[in-house]
Amino acid sequence: MRFFKHFSYRTFFAKAVMGISAICLFASNGLAVSATTIKEENIARNQSLAVQSNAVDHWPTGPVVSAESAILIDADTGAILYAKNIHQKEYPASTTKILTTLIASERCSMDEIVDFSYDAVHDIDPGSNHIAIEPGEQLTMEECLNAILIRSANEVSFAVAEHISGTTWQDFGDIMNERAKELGCVDSHFVNPNGLPNEDHYTSAYDLAMIGKAFFANEALCKMTMTHMLHILPSERQPDDIMEVNKMELIPGGKYAYPYLVGCKTGYTDVARSTLVSCAEKDGMKLICVVMRDENPNYYEDTISLFDYGFSNFGKVNIAQTETKYNIENPGSFYSGNDIFGNSKPILELNQSDCITLPNTITFEDAVSDISYDNTDPGQVAVITYTYHDVVLGTASIDFTASEKGSSVFGDETTGTTEEVEATAATQEPDSAETVQPTEGAAADEPTGEGGGIPTATQPTAPGEEDTASGGPAVIFINVVKVFFWILGIAVVIFLILLLRAFVKNYHFAHRSTRLTWRFNRRRKRSRSRYRSVDQDLRSRRKEAIRQAKKRRKPKKPNRFRDLDF
Repeated sequence: MRFFKHFSYRTFFAKAVMGISAICLFASNGLAVSATTIKEENIARNQSLAVQSNAVDHWPTGPVVSAESAILIDADTGAILYAKNIHQKEYPASTTKILTTLIASERCSMDEIVDFSYDAVHDIDPGSNHIAIEPGEQLTMEECLNAILIRSANEVSFAVAEHISGTTWQDFGDIMNERAKELGCVDSHFVNPNGLPNEDHYTSAYDLAMIGKAFFANEALCKMTMTHMLHILPSERQPDDIMEVNKMELIPGGKYAYPYLVGCKTGYTDVARSTLVSCAEKDGMKLICVVMRDENPNYYEDTISLFDYGFSNFGKVNIAQTETKYNIENPGSFYSGNDIFGNSKPILELNQSDCITLPNTITFEDAVSDISYDNTDPGQVAVITYTYHDVVLGTASIDFTASEKGSSVFGDETTGTTEEVEATAATQEPDSAETVQPTEGAAADEPTGEGGGIPTATQPTAPGEEDTASGGPAVIFINVVKVFFWILGIAVVIFLILLLRAFVKNYHFAHRSTRLTWRFNRRRKRSRSRYRSVDQDLRSRRKEAIRQAKKRRKPKKPNRFRDLDF
């Protein structure tokens, strides 16, 4: 009774709360220590992995990064400057969204209305990034792309995927895989538009760099990634005033702000760890960097180290100004002579803007060149590929000269040349230029007018479209050596066929002697002998008849002694 008399509920609950708090604090400290240990182990393990580009002779030694896989490429030449497990399959997390937004910018105009279905809103994982959109609400495509790239909103990615596929967001995976293949991806398979964890959703550092080349060529998308705050005003389609902050630390104002940054996109899941795709440009060189399965904040530090490594150890070399092996002004075969074309200007030339990326540790003469006449674009004759120890440094094309593209071999001038079109466009009044609107069936990669469309990377026009615009090249380049060998090969095949036919026709194959063949041959001989005897008999009779006929027709000689009397 004395115990219950002095018992206080307030003291009991206070001590219970203090005990539970102590237990939680101890558990959290233990988890924090465990997480820190795992992070340090991952960093140490990744830093010990080999960097494949460092194994190339006389190649600049790259930095040691804590990412499991990383790549640095020149966006213009495609040269791989730094390579660490670039084809290892990794989970991309939210860096998946650069492909989602790229496809959306290519297929949709920015004023299209995107509906948010129940599945788009509720299929995201609890606690993942979102902007609290409710089912039935609507946003414009431009607002959606900003929400995806600034706040990494997962439900918005689902809604955009449903809008493009026309069905469910799961069907959008086929569109992603098809576009990734067109961009040159070789290690990827995508199943969702936002990178939420899935065993069948993976890519590689190389593939993300290939996607990044197209993404960072779109200035509007790059500008979205660099925006500090997402602000969506309330409207009749959605009632909330949405404001979200861009948490990427690499953009201006961030803790790891990089002065030459063009754009970036981060990603994180417990399985994928930290990933980052970014682009920077300095002194005319545009680099793309990808780090995967890294740790925070190491992935910012690794990205900056790789950019500094690229800008300080590599330079761009203009092929037309440096190359001497393919000097087109020397060989007369590349000239249009006075006797046919009426001038002495060359019909072929090296592309004046093509460059290669060259390490500072080697010279241009160290690069190996190889010329190919296959897989050329319209207006090109051949493509020269430059390599160093099997590392591609870039390509340069041999093109028809501008004068030959707009002229005709059999005429003085061709109407509708490129120069005339440009001159006509320059003389048009601004008002008439502003009235041009894209047609309803315009291609998805063309910038729209007043709809606020995002201009995408320039895609090569079809051969027929180029010929319509510029009159087409006046000279057709033919690989004479290849044609000669084709004709020679066809002639050899025809000769062998005729030789085999004559051999089969004239050669008598020996048959195996059997009783049947013996009887057949005997009958054939008897038949031939019988026919031969009959024929000989007929000939004899005919000869005898002819002899008797001649004898009868021969006049008798008179007997001169018949009338004499003795």
